[in-house]
Amino acid sequence: MERSDGNRPGSGGSRPGSRGALGIAGASISVKESLEILQNASKSSEKALEVQKEARAAVASMKEASAKFEQTVAEAEKTCQKGSSLDEKWEEFKAKFEALNRMAVEKIMGLGGGSSSDLRPADRISVARVAQVLRRSQNLVVLTGAGISAESGIPTFRGADGFWTVGSKHYQPQELATWEKYNEMPAELWRWYQYRWGICRKAKPNPGHTSVVELQRLAEGDFMLVTQNVDGLHLQAGTDRSKLCEIHGRIDEMRCDERIEGSCLYKLDLNNIANLDRARATVMPTPEPAKDEKEECLPLCPKCGVRQRPKILWFDETYNEAFFKWNTVMEKMERCDVLLIVGTQLTTGGPRSMVRAAQKAGAIIIRVDPEVDLKDDSTAGMLHLQGKSGEVLPDLVKEVARLRKEPLMPRLAAMADLPPIPEAPSAPAAASAAPSAPSLSRTATRGTSTPAAARKSMAPRAPSPATRAPSPGMKTPSRPAASASSSSSASPPARAPSRRKGRAASDRGQIPTGFFVYGTLRPDDDSKASWTKSFNEGLEAEVAYLPGASLYIDGRYPAVCFEQTSCSVRGMLLKPAAGGSGAGLLASKLTEADQIEGYPDLYSRTVATVLTDRGVTCPAYVYHRTGKFDRTSCQRIADGDWLSRVRSGPALLP
Repeated sequence: MERSDGNRPGSGGSRPGSRGALGIAGASISVKESLEILQNASKSSEKALEVQKEARAAVASMKEASAKFEQTVAEAEKTCQKGSSLDEKWEEFKAKFEALNRMAVEKIMGLGGGSSSDLRPADRISVARVAQVLRRSQNLVVLTGAGISAESGIPTFRGADGFWTVGSKHYQPQELATWEKYNEMPAELWRWYQYRWGICRKAKPNPGHTSVVELQRLAEGDFMLVTQNVDGLHLQAGTDRSKLCEIHGRIDEMRCDERIEGSCLYKLDLNNIANLDRARATVMPTPEPAKDEKEECLPLCPKCGVRQRPKILWFDETYNEAFFKWNTVMEKMERCDVLLIVGTQLTTGGPRSMVRAAQKAGAIIIRVDPEVDLKDDSTAGMLHLQGKSGEVLPDLVKEVARLRKEPLMPRLAAMADLPPIPEAPSAPAAASAAPSAPSLSRTATRGTSTPAAARKSMAPRAPSPATRAPSPGMKTPSRPAASASSSSSASPPARAPSRRKGRAASDRGQIPTGFFVYGTLRPDDDSKASWTKSFNEGLEAEVAYLPGASLYIDGRYPAVCFEQTSCSVRGMLLKPAAGGSGAGLLASKLTEADQIEGYPDLYSRTVATVLTDRGVTCPAYVYHRTGKFDRTSCQRIADGDWLSRVRSGPALLP
C-alpha cells in the first residue's frame, strides 16, 4: 500500500544526488547514459585536437606555398631581367631533344659508325661537279625543305612569322603543332591551320620547284622527291605524284584520327600494308578557308561522325607508311647513290635518318643552301653548293641537260692524241658484250699506287677481298674484265673531241710544270702510303682539275681514263716550290714517279692541260690507264675526286 507522500519505503527520502533530487530537477537519466555522454565528450575533445592539428598543418603548408610562390616570382622576375623568352627556351629544349633523338635513331636503326670523325670534312662544290654527279646517278633522291618554299613567299615554320592568340595567351607555332594541343582545343587549332593554308594558297611555284621537275625528267635511272613541305607546290610545279613523298603531310587535306574512339581508323596500324587503302580512303580535301575566321567550324567525317584532323605530321607523332610513305622512303635510301638536299637545315629526325641511311649506302650527299658552315660537324661527309635554290638549280639543270647529250659511258679519247706508249702485254679478249654503265661510288675503299715490283707480282689485278663491296643498289656488271686490247676495241676510233667539251688534249710541245696527282700521291690523302711523304718533299700543291677524263677504281687502285667527255677529275697540281732546283727536281721526281706507277706496264704517261683552282691552265704530267682496263666492270667516282670517299682505316698496302 503506497503512502500518501508518494515515497516508497526505504527510498531514503530526497537526499542530494539521488534519483529523486534529479527527478525533481526534471533531468532524469541513467548511469549508462551518463557514461555515454562522458565518452562522447572525450571523443569530441580528441577530434577537436585533431582538427586543431590539421589546422596548424594547413597554416604551415600555406606558409610554405607562399614562400615557394614568392621564390617563383623572384626567379621569374630574374629571368625576365635577363631577357629570357619563349623562343630561347624552345631552342634550348629543341637542342636537347634533337641530341637525344639523334642518339636514339643511331642506336635503333643500327646506323652506327656515323661519327663525324669517320667522314671526310665538308667541302664546297661547283655547279659543274654537281651536274657531273647527277648525270651519272642511277638512284637519285632529292630532299627539299622550307627554304625552297620560302622563295615563294611562304614563311619558314620556325621563322619569325608571329604567334597565334587563344584568349589572352600567345602561342608559338612549335607549341601548337602537336596532337595533344589539337585534342585540347581542336576548334581553335583548326582555325590556325586554315589561316596557314590561306597563306599557302596565295603562293606559286618558283624556279627552284620547276628545276626539280626538270631534274626528274633528266634522271637516267630511278628518281624520288621527298619533301618536308606541306604546301603542295611541288605538285603544282608538275612533279610526278608517283615519285613524290610528302613526309610531313599536306595542309590542304584532312583525314580521320586513329586516336579517337569511334573514328574510321581507331587503333588502326598505319604501317600495315593491308590497312593502307582503308586509311587513305578517309583522306578528303580541306574546305577552303572562310573569309571570316569566326565562321570556321571543325569538320566531321561524313561516315563516322568524328571530328577530322589536318593530314599533318605533328611533333608528338611518328612517321607512317599510310599517310607519309615513310617505309617507302627508307627502302629507297638503301639503294640511293646520290642524295641532293635543298633548303633544309636537317633539324628533324626524319631527314637526319635519311642522311645517315645515305651515308650507310655509300651515297654522295650534296647540300644546296645559301648558308654553309664547313666547320659544323653535322655537315661532315657532305659536298655543298652554296646559293639560293631558285638561282642555283636552274643553272644546274642546264648543265645536266648539256651532259646528257654525251653517252653515260663516253668513248675513249682518240689514242692518236696521246703520246705513243709501249705496247701493254696482251691478254685473252673477253667475250663481246654491250657496254653497261659503270658503278657509281663515292666510298671506294682506300686504294694506293704501288711500286712497280710489288704491283707486277699482283697481276692480274682482280678486286681484292679487302676491297669494299659496292654499296646497295650500285650494280656492277658480272661479266669478266676485258683486256687492254678489248677495252680499246670496244670504243670505235673517233675524232678528237673539241675544246668546247673541255678535253685535256696532249701538250707535246709544252714543258710540263709539274704532276697532276689524284691517288695516294696527293699530299692531303691520309692513307699513309709510304711513298707519299717522300715524293712530295720539295713540291708545293694546288687544287686542280683534269678535264676530259673520269676516275675509276680498278680493283682497289685509282685509274684516270681520258674520254670524250665534259666531265673532269679533281686532284692536285704538284710543282717545284719557289726557290727550289726547278727542272732538276722535276726530272728526278719523274724517274721516281715512273717507278711508283709501274710505267709503262700498268700506267701510261702523257702531258695534259690542267686547270687550277685559281683558273690558271698549265701542262702537267698525268699517269693514266686509258685503254688498259675494262671501265664497264669498275666503279666510277661520280664527282671525280679520290678524296670524296669515306675516311677508313690504314692503307691496304705498306
